[in-house]
Amino acid sequence: MAPMPPPRGWARTVAPAFLGVVTWFPLLDALGAIDAGAAVGDRWLSCLLALGACYALVYLPLAGLGLRTRGRLPVVAASALGARGAEWIAGVLHGSFAALWGSVAIWYSVRMTLDGLSAWGLLGHWDARPEVMGVTLESPLVLASLAWWAFIIIAANGLNLMGVIAALMRVYAPFAGVLVVAAAAVAWWNGEAIGGGSAARAGGFEPRSFQFVFAAFAFAGVMAVEWGAATRDRRDARLGGWTAILAAGAVTTLAAIVLGSLGPMDTTWRRAADSADRWMIGALVLLLGLASLAPACYASSLFASRFRAHWPGMGKWKGVGLSYLLFVVPGAVGFAGDVETIAGISGALFAPLAGVLAVEALRRDQGEIRPGWRIPGIAAWGAGVVVGLAPVVAPGLGRLQPAALMGWGVAAAVYAVAARPWAARPS
Repeated sequence: MAPMPPPRGWARTVAPAFLGVVTWFPLLDALGAIDAGAAVGDRWLSCLLALGACYALVYLPLAGLGLRTRGRLPVVAASALGARGAEWIAGVLHGSFAALWGSVAIWYSVRMTLDGLSAWGLLGHWDARPEVMGVTLESPLVLASLAWWAFIIIAANGLNLMGVIAALMRVYAPFAGVLVVAAAAVAWWNGEAIGGGSAARAGGFEPRSFQFVFAAFAFAGVMAVEWGAATRDRRDARLGGWTAILAAGAVTTLAAIVLGSLGPMDTTWRRAADSADRWMIGALVLLLGLASLAPACYASSLFASRFRAHWPGMGKWKGVGLSYLLFVVPGAVGFAGDVETIAGISGALFAPLAGVLAVEALRRDQGEIRPGWRIPGIAAWGAGVVVGLAPVVAPGLGRLQPAALMGWGVAAAVYAVAARPWAARPS
């Protein structure tokens, strides 16, 4: 596993990393569609509470843990999960979901690019979906675009262009944030022309909105270990979190809710073809689509590093073939567009990991790499996963929200209790 880079300031480490999360359009687009019948103020308040929980319960303790240990996530997690447990949960499982989130980035980028071209009148109907052997696939144009962009991104990672990828992420984050806010301003200004209106029903706290924000953040949140390790001190870690998660997140979630209150995005962009501002709106969609590719580059790199750390024999061509399938197939069958479900599963798996590591950050003997599978950490993580997955696998439990936060709490509580008798025992 690659060594950590030398520590740098928050503006070059934490800020661009997490700014890229809160400005990522696939997450914001899905957020805009959640609780669509609720008042904008209620939904935004729920998002602000979720961002506060992301910062206080996930980011801050894990960034502090990384700052003290100066290690990669799978290495640091070995103290709580054991070396084998961390290798599979914080390594292979985390890398697999990096590929899944990468497929979401590519799928969104392709469809938004085509929507932008349609808004300009340069592309006709392109969304006819064929059915092959009982499976509904994306249109041939979308499939060809998915295959092409996945090849480009994976090839860039295979050529070890990490410097370029890092530069893309630093440019992408503020650029995407400005575009999202601009899109919300244009959509609000042209609300009647595009077709839609703001919801007015006030109902208080919206647990589904809270769940989505917290669950979607969990996957990136556990990477606070590595980004915290890349900062110089606690001041840098705090400033980066305040700027990228709390301040930027507050602005972009409001923009997403405003966009969502004007109607589903897949129809809103297409209505722009009949709007007087269709050229401006088409340009915004095209730019957002292209900007969404940058996180896919980072996801490809993260997937490769996690899998090669576990399977050193996975050569370049084997790794490229596997990552190509994982990046293309979810988009080809349309699953990459179900961001709320993907976020729910991701949150169920990684919010409990964050809960275990948050408790580990408070332990005096943290930082010790324990061999094998450490039962207290694995059991605590498993208990949190069961709670987090309950609404996903059992629709009747859909009211059990925010499930990701509950999974975090269960995992943290179980580990805090179970780890004490094991503190002096070998695994």
